[in-house]
Amino acid sequence: MNEPFTHAIPILHTLHEHGYQAYFVGGAVRDVLLGREIGDIDIATDATPDVVESLFDKTVDVGKEHGTVIVLLDGVSYEVTTFRTESEYEDFRRPKEVAFISSLKEDLLRRDLTINAVAMDIHGDIIDHVGGKRDIKRRRIQTVGDPACRFQEDALRMMRAVRFLSQLGFELSKETEEAMKKDKHLLANISVERKKIEMEKLLKGRYCEQAIKVLISTKLYEELPGLKKDQLNETFQAFPYYLLDGLDEVWGAFIHLLGLDEAEAVSFLKEWKLSTKLLKEAVAISKYVDCDWDAEKMFEAGEHVLLSSMKITQLKHERRIFFDELEAAKRSYDALPIKQLQDLAVSGKDLMAFRQKPAGKWIAEELSSVKKAVLQNQLENRKEAIEEWLIACDQRLEND
Repeated sequence: MNEPFTHAIPILHTLHEHGYQAYFVGGAVRDVLLGREIGDIDIATDATPDVVESLFDKTVDVGKEHGTVIVLLDGVSYEVTTFRTESEYEDFRRPKEVAFISSLKEDLLRRDLTINAVAMDIHGDIIDHVGGKRDIKRRRIQTVGDPACRFQEDALRMMRAVRFLSQLGFELSKETEEAMKKDKHLLANISVERKKIEMEKLLKGRYCEQAIKVLISTKLYEELPGLKKDQLNETFQAFPYYLLDGLDEVWGAFIHLLGLDEAEAVSFLKEWKLSTKLLKEAVAISKYVDCDWDAEKMFEAGEHVLLSSMKITQLKHERRIFFDELEAAKRSYDALPIKQLQDLAVSGKDLMAFRQKPAGKWIAEELSSVKKAVLQNQLENRKEAIEEWLIACDQRLEND
């Protein structure tokens, strides 16, 4: 058994010793069968949340009403969730009631996709009541049971299915794909925030190109904020978003490839409910894609935007990142005599004192001229040198 599981075995032992069932479930079991790196490990049990809290010293209530308690073991967090069934769903997202049960099989049958509904016992033996092992072997995305029923219960499952396709490189089963086409309108009932989380994970998947094609073929994109078919061109589809780092880069590439100008990009990202900080970063990065860099543009952009927009430019045209070019750009940025306006050896107050003039828009204009000369290495960034340069500029103007 893989090490991440062996570390969690004491939790299963404790539950077994007190007469309860306990199994590893979900994505970690799926990833073992796929030979992938294992992420978070989840545990399912017939012990109620109150019992789980009583059996372990360190726990965190993250949703007892839905059966989930986090157990902390040697600094690692494990979600321990009680077997449950879910009653009729409301608003195509949440069950009206959750009932705790004693059957692992019933618990697995209420899950979304067969590949996520496989369990493993303390000995490493697989329990599969829904054909999950078969679908993992076939590399197929299939709902547990009738896909139409699953999607009508929780419409976000459509986005989750495409997201897993992006992460795993699987294909949708025919039945699942047809149900998506029929029920895509149900996504209108899902909050933008939840769609955004799934979209971000989808774009970061290794197989995002295939996933985007599915969004188009099923027309799920019609239920996502601001997307129009004519924007989803081949360059947009083929772009390897997964090679980017932060979400600011991902969204920056996204809005650039959609062909949005700055105002359109701001409006679009607001529809997606991005935070103000992330929105500004994404728009700034997008602005400098395909830029012809010089010292002034590097200064304006800043190091992060410079390197992020260069990566997007490289991936857009070459489908790979040239790290030697990024290193060269970083060296050029580091060599700039100033990185921000505050680095200038003179301030607005200095200019007012030097000119013996009251404040006005002339200060910003003069600081901009000084900044440009310093960046172009025409002027040394010293107060005395700048004052001499300004006098020389005045004399040239008088002579003209």
